[in-house]
Amino acid sequence: MATTVRIKMNDTQKILLKRALNRNGEGQIKFTKEVAKHCNNCTPYLSGRLKDMNVELQKDKIIYNAPYARKQYYLNKGNGKQGLNQGGLRGKQWDKRMWIDNGDKIVKTIAEFCGGRAK
Repeated sequence: MATTVRIKMNDTQKILLKRALNRNGEGQIKFTKEVAKHCNNCTPYLSGRLKDMNVELQKDKIIYNAPYARKQYYLNKGNGKQGLNQGGLRGKQWDKRMWIDNGDKIVKTIAEFCGGRAK
């Protein structure tokens, strides 16, 4: 007695599109916005220009357009408002520090948005 089993699957791009995971799709845009939202709490703040005004969100990256952004990213001492030296979260390399604190929460949010689950 022979049994024939036929499995029919959609192609990869169709599956990714259904889950909003295609290249520069809704999942990527949601991820970029979530990262930017959480990075905002760790970005150095003195006048607010780097944190709020000079930030450009693209589909797959966050660009800090201030002329001093690179220097702040690598050399900030955490002395500004809510800085690291004053018990706050703001200081240099804010994306890496933000990911340590909020990475699991962001992954869970994106997994729920795309119809999956995070462990």
